[in-house]
Amino acid sequence: MSNNNQDGSGSSIRAMRIEMGVSSYELARRAGVAQPTVINWEKREQAGTITLGSLRRASEALGRELVYGLVLRKRSGPEIKGDTGDLETSSPEPVDTVPEYNSSRSIDPNSIWGG
Repeated sequence: MSNNNQDGSGSSIRAMRIEMGVSSYELARRAGVAQPTVINWEKREQAGTITLGSLRRASEALGRELVYGLVLRKRSGPEIKGDTGDLETSSPEPVDTVPEYNSSRSIDPNSIWGG
């Protein structure tokens, strides 16, 4: 799982660090690690072997929030069958409106707990 960035570095840590004008020594100081650790993070990110913990530590030291997610790939076939059941490849229809929350509505606790 390699990470190829727009600048071709393959490391978003390195790309962000360079864009911010932060040296590997400065990032190490901010993260409370040795400078070779930062270089190791960048190499492991490029190789796809970095841990989430290392990514989190680097992102915090860069003043960024780490966002991690899994996204369903688009397939050419009509559906994907697997252990989790049938997954359709089409995206759900967009929601035009979201129901408003009515904060004045009260719930009788006795109707829930039978008291």
